[in-house]
Amino acid sequence: STMLFIINRALVKPALEESLKVMQAAEEKRTLPSVLVDKQARDAMKKRVQENYNDIYNSKTMNVFSKMLNAAAAYECLTNHQALLKLGMSLEVSKEEVKEPVFIVSFPRTGTTILHRTMSLDRKRFRNFDLCDMIVPLPDPVPRWDMEARKAKAKVADNLLGQMKSIFPGYAESLETMHGFRAGEADEDLGWYNTGIGHLFMDALIKLYPENRSKPQGISPLESKDFAIYRYEWLSMIMRIYQHIDKTEWEKRKADARTTDEESPLSSEQYVGPCPTENLPWLMKDPNHSAYLPELLKVFPDAKLVFSHRAPGEIVPSMAKLFVILTSVEFVPYAPGTSSKEWGVEANMRMTHYCDGLVEFTKSQDPDSPYALQKVGKVLESSGSKRRIDLSFLDLVQDVPGAISIIYKQFYPNQPIPSEEAMEAFKVYLEKNKRENFGNQRRSLEDFHLTKDDVAFTEYHSVFLDAKE
Repeated sequence: STMLFIINRALVKPALEESLKVMQAAEEKRTLPSVLVDKQARDAMKKRVQENYNDIYNSKTMNVFSKMLNAAAAYECLTNHQALLKLGMSLEVSKEEVKEPVFIVSFPRTGTTILHRTMSLDRKRFRNFDLCDMIVPLPDPVPRWDMEARKAKAKVADNLLGQMKSIFPGYAESLETMHGFRAGEADEDLGWYNTGIGHLFMDALIKLYPENRSKPQGISPLESKDFAIYRYEWLSMIMRIYQHIDKTEWEKRKADARTTDEESPLSSEQYVGPCPTENLPWLMKDPNHSAYLPELLKVFPDAKLVFSHRAPGEIVPSMAKLFVILTSVEFVPYAPGTSSKEWGVEANMRMTHYCDGLVEFTKSQDPDSPYALQKVGKVLESSGSKRRIDLSFLDLVQDVPGAISIIYKQFYPNQPIPSEEAMEAFKVYLEKNKRENFGNQRRSLEDFHLTKDDVAFTEYHSVFLDAKE
């Protein structure tokens, strides 16, 4: 408790005060959405950071290492928040537009990670964020077209991840059997929320779930629909920062190349023409999106949505097992919240949160809406919409390149399907990342004290998986 007090007093509180000052300066400049910087946002930031500290301090589940790690992480999150906000409030960044981003919005454990990471390899069609961008966003965000700089940043992030490997041998290998964290590969949007909310986002939801379930309505304030707008506006700002950096850094290097000695690499013809990523859409992914689709579209009204459908009864034990592995080195054995039965309940509640959001969104769509669902019998069928596509999990994982080709055809009917170069990159990546290369974790409903009735999710099945009457 003494160390937590010192971390909070010496690091987190001064960083919070600085973040609040930058937010106020940004409000006065009026180049950012008010939801990110106004007095209400500042009060919420202050309350959020304090509540996160209180929850960590009072947790009966987290061990000492976990408490110190998560408390200290708030300092890093706030430091990144200040720097990114300063970049985001520039007039040039505020003029950037995020056009037609593609969001993979399905539940966890539905093949979306392999889809996202594979599809992101088509560098001529999409730009994306790598895990390393979110772990070490500073001192300088890296242009999406600069692959050498992205590899260098990945190496820095790998060194940080390597520290956990040395402290907990076998932990990374265990994670790889479910969801590996790879610094140089496409990763979920939620990593950016850490830099926007003042502390770790998903860690607060999963590692502090006993505290969250005891709050009003039984959920964390981080999961409210109002707060989702804040998260998406922050994400939009980050995307605009990188769009601006892509263009300005390209023009800078092009100018440098014209004035550099002929023997310098900068004098090559690689900087001829416009910025290669300037008009590329973003490819994003986060399972949490499924619960906040109206909020997502409020910030990104022309977004394209990719869904992968799988029986929730298969997802719940897989998700519970992932939670067990993720928290295995940070929880006190046999503490409240660590039993398999408790993890079963938590995973099922989280699945309900996701299912309710997706079902409600889909049922609310007018038949003529580009986000309406087209279904015939047991088959999810393309509607020709350029805004929504629904895939079967089994079809997706059996033929990832085929699923990507279907996405291209539906979303971009006037553009070619993946090039031979892209398809070869897909093939190499998928061969290297076969599930059997890493092993697979056994899990079942019985392992988590659940029955088929507990995970029936009849409305989701009726809307997406069952035959029409």
